[in-house]
Amino acid sequence: MNDKIRNLKIRLMLEAEKELTEGLTEVQRYQYYLGRMQFLHYVSGKENLLEADCSGSVCLALLLATGCGIRVTADTLYKKFFTKKSPDKSDIQAVFFICNYDRKLGSRIYHEGECAHVAGLAGIDVVLNCVEPYAVLRSISDMRPVYNAMDYTVVVRGLNRETLQKASDERSDLFGADYEFLQFQKAITQEKGS
Repeated sequence: MNDKIRNLKIRLMLEAEKELTEGLTEVQRYQYYLGRMQFLHYVSGKENLLEADCSGSVCLALLLATGCGIRVTADTLYKKFFTKKSPDKSDIQAVFFICNYDRKLGSRIYHEGECAHVAGLAGIDVVLNCVEPYAVLRSISDMRPVYNAMDYTVVVRGLNRETLQKASDERSDLFGADYEFLQFQKAITQEKGS
């Protein structure tokens, strides 16, 4: 697809999505965008409305729901932003898959205690699981025994909204953000009058 057509398509999609979510709370918008991303193509290092990886889908949903732009790994989401250990339904939440021992996944080595995967909580017992070849909505109840059998600890955490806002304001956590994500962030920031 030609870049100009692709950019136009993404901008039109974003405008339509903003109208659909206008009256929703941040949690509802986050869940809506995660649900909207089902069947998104998995592409490592991407985070847009057509393609993303696991942490990219969560970061994009956070940006679209809250207007706060961060782009970090699953491990940083777990250790820095989703720090509420006992979240309630008014919190934005994600599910984290923590390695119980050092392991090689693809070309990368994940160490014991490191988060290797994240899935945004899109509803009661439902997550957006963004893996190859595309993202799907899955039940945590179905995923937990599979990941536990592969020796992962599965943890649900709530978002620390203040930490997210501070990092976004400082633009301090945009590790690896691609051009399209930065364009989304710029459009949303301008819309908020910042």
